[in-house]
Amino acid sequence: MTASRFPAYLRLIGAQTPAEAVRPGAAVVPARQTDPATGMATRAALLEGLEAMGRIAPRAPLSFLVVKVAGLGSGNGEDALRHVAARIRELTRGTDIVGRFTGTTFGIALQGTGVTAAGAVAARLTHHLNRIAELSPSMCITVSAATGIGVNAETLPNAAMDTFEPCCG
Repeated sequence: MTASRFPAYLRLIGAQTPAEAVRPGAAVVPARQTDPATGMATRAALLEGLEAMGRIAPRAPLSFLVVKVAGLGSGNGEDALRHVAARIRELTRGTDIVGRFTGTTFGIALQGTGVTAAGAVAARLTHHLNRIAELSPSMCITVSAATGIGVNAETLPNAAMDTFEPCCG
């Protein structure tokens, strides 16, 4: 058995990100493209990443999920969104692009994920996000998905938003 080692003579150049701030395999988003309240990518950065995925692989499966948080109280809304954002980051892969889509929604671009896998991811996110202990009982989180191929990248966010039903009753 042979082991490959990273060549010792190569060095990383440019700005370094603290190791504790980045989970292994996660894409690093520049600070100017990060939502200050949640630490996720901004809407512009999220949509730019989604379109880049579509350009790179126009015939490959591509999915977009929208996580909507409803029932936010006026007092702890931002705290609740921070808890949801942190949990979404824990539940997604390093290759997924996660960002704040609107004030109370998050978007997730799933590269190489078709209909079945996107449905499974949406169900798993719904299950885990609605069980966050820090959230108030009046809050409800729903996850909606739209799936296509890379050439559909621009239409996937609107399609995912259109599939929302009234939140938990």
